[in-house]
Amino acid sequence: MAGKTSSLSYEALQSALLEELEAKNYSIVSITGCRYNSNSIFRRMKALGYKEYCKVGASQVLKEYIDNNGANQYYSNLRTTVHQMNDILDGVWRGRHGRGSKQFELTSWQISALENYCSFCESAGRKPGTISIKKYAISWFFHEISELDCSDMNDISSDLVARVSIRITDHNLWGEIRFFLKYLFNEGILPVDYSPSVPHYRKPYVIPSVYSAEEVWQIENSIDRGSTTGKRDYAMFLLASRMGLRPGDIVNLRKEDIDFNNGILDILQQKTGARLILPLLEEVSKAIQDYIASRPASTMQQLFLAACAPYGSITTGTMRYAMKKYISKAGILPEGRKMGPRVLRSSMASSMVNDSVSYETVRRILGHSSDNAIKHYARIDIERLRPFCLAPPCPTGLFREFLGMKEG
Repeated sequence: MAGKTSSLSYEALQSALLEELEAKNYSIVSITGCRYNSNSIFRRMKALGYKEYCKVGASQVLKEYIDNNGANQYYSNLRTTVHQMNDILDGVWRGRHGRGSKQFELTSWQISALENYCSFCESAGRKPGTISIKKYAISWFFHEISELDCSDMNDISSDLVARVSIRITDHNLWGEIRFFLKYLFNEGILPVDYSPSVPHYRKPYVIPSVYSAEEVWQIENSIDRGSTTGKRDYAMFLLASRMGLRPGDIVNLRKEDIDFNNGILDILQQKTGARLILPLLEEVSKAIQDYIASRPASTMQQLFLAACAPYGSITTGTMRYAMKKYISKAGILPEGRKMGPRVLRSSMASSMVNDSVSYETVRRILGHSSDNAIKHYARIDIERLRPFCLAPPCPTGLFREFLGMKEG
């Protein structure tokens, strides 16, 4: 990596960043996402008058975005890309970024153990992002055992592991520490498997935000399909609400991904990198062709373009803004539900599950690679869960008195 500098041309910075990600074996999906994020940041910086990339300009872009849209997943993605580009400027690759990230000074034996574990994880096929999380968790673990005067691997004990775990406030990292301790035991580095001393932490269940079929219909019908922008938004929304595509896959959709003659949509999913082939519904096909008929002339590969010249590609932020606008225009009250375009995908999945479509079919349509990915939709499958509800036991004793229930 090059030395520290205060600014760098957009082209040179992006090239250096993508080369760094590729050298560190980041996935194609991560590299592609970084390219789109950096392009979005560069466009905004140029509009603000910055001729080269610098930290001040990038910070201004982030502040402007969060002031207008609030903190969301897209903001997190932009912030991560900014941190990575700043690493290129500084000539130091920090790997992990975020508000809660800590920097740890490790001893030589801790660094050696950590490097060996990361090499083991890499040989087992773990992705760079996963290894980065593991590295952060184990670094924190080593830092805490040093704080408790553990100066050697032989000083580790069940009591020490339990005390250290409590000091690690990010409970999501406990599982990574448990894997590390089991690795040390399996490799013969520790004489005892201390992993059971690490507490278990279960993440809270996430119930997806969904809108009823009637509400989705109202949102779609609030779109002015007489304008090019309206035709674009309507086609994009149908791809989400009728075919369940992710917003990232919709904004990256190309003309060659669609076979109108045979009614087939064939894409490489941005999130998983896996191929997804779906039948193109007639309603969706007509909406896309209606947009293509009025689509501005452009050399861009992406099907959906910005509303104003020079008609460049759009981001998921465009869909997010449009979704909020049409929900408001339709007079629908979110009532705590999310308002991004992903809710159209989750609403479709929820509707299919409640119509007794098998979970496996829903999983395949949504393009999930894991069998477990569809489980959170099962939590809102009320009608199929209803026969399995358990009758509560009759209250007794003081609890019965508290409820004001009389005996007999």
